[in-house]
Amino acid sequence: MKIYIKVIRVLIWINFFLWVSLSTLSAKLQEDNLGDIKKKLGVGINISLFEHYWTSSELLLKEDITQKLNNISKAGFKTVRLPIAFEFFLAPNSFNLQPQIISKLKEIYAECSSKNLNLIITFHYGKLNDSNIYSETERISWIWKQLQRQFKGQGYSSLFFELYNEPVMNGNLWKNTITEIIQNLRYEDNDRIYIIGATNYNSLDQLIEMGKLPDNKLFYTFHFYEPFIFTHQGADWTENKTFVRDLPYPYKKSKMPLAVPEKGSSVEKDLSKYPHEATNEFIAERLKTVAAFCLKNNMPLICTETGVIKLADEKYRKRYLEDVIFDMHDLGIQPILWDYDDKFSIKKNDEEIEKYLHKWLMKIKN
Repeated sequence: MKIYIKVIRVLIWINFFLWVSLSTLSAKLQEDNLGDIKKKLGVGINISLFEHYWTSSELLLKEDITQKLNNISKAGFKTVRLPIAFEFFLAPNSFNLQPQIISKLKEIYAECSSKNLNLIITFHYGKLNDSNIYSETERISWIWKQLQRQFKGQGYSSLFFELYNEPVMNGNLWKNTITEIIQNLRYEDNDRIYIIGATNYNSLDQLIEMGKLPDNKLFYTFHFYEPFIFTHQGADWTENKTFVRDLPYPYKKSKMPLAVPEKGSSVEKDLSKYPHEATNEFIAERLKTVAAFCLKNNMPLICTETGVIKLADEKYRKRYLEDVIFDMHDLGIQPILWDYDDKFSIKKNDEEIEKYLHKWLMKIKN
């Protein structure tokens, strides 16, 4: 009897160690698979359109982006990110998505697939804040569930859901909230790769603070517009710092505009930091910080927004984008530019994608 009990115990321990070994191997294979899929994202581009809540949903749904997708594919981009203001595509007095937006996204995904483009669908302009997390978590989860069910079984290596764009709330509350949203969705689909970022507008610092979440099929993202006073110069939707124009990149004292900001203002502070921050060395160091953290913690990292407003001088835009794209490429971060043809457009004279971008894409490809 004692021998029998000992044998049973040995078998239990053997089974336990086999389970641990297989689980570890499975997790490792999953990480390797995620890494391969992440590499295929290449350099991407945002199409700014369906987040335009100031345009009627009826007009937006009539938009045909086929030609844009053709141009994007021919230029060498591998991924399209499509921000959607889901709040404005709901049926009246409900949380249900209009059938038209679901049909539109199916159509766009089919078009992307035919051109070997990956597609990221992103939840833009949500109402989530510190005081409504319970109701909004349920609502956001339900909106995604409706879309997820339509695509279940399709495109697990080419269609990605970015669950919430640029949250602005307490970091701990956000971490708990996004974890719950992931769990709500994962219950129905174990294979979809979700993309998540941190609070403070997808801050890279907050991503480090947040750390890894308890799910093995996530890409982590951040947005990069540093130095902000350069990338958003002249933007009419930001604070008073936007009056400063004609900033050089990289910094050169003799090329700086004669701006006279108010003492103690955010503009004065940003300008005082500009000589240090408007350099490739600063950008590379910022990117290395988040890349190293995510590599150490097995957090596959991409950047779903980076770019420069069209109001910046063209030669400085070119130099900045070149530095950011190649720095990210060297660090294994897939960059997705904002945007194709809106206020941060990479198009020239509304005719064609910039030739220099095409050259960079071909260089990275090779």
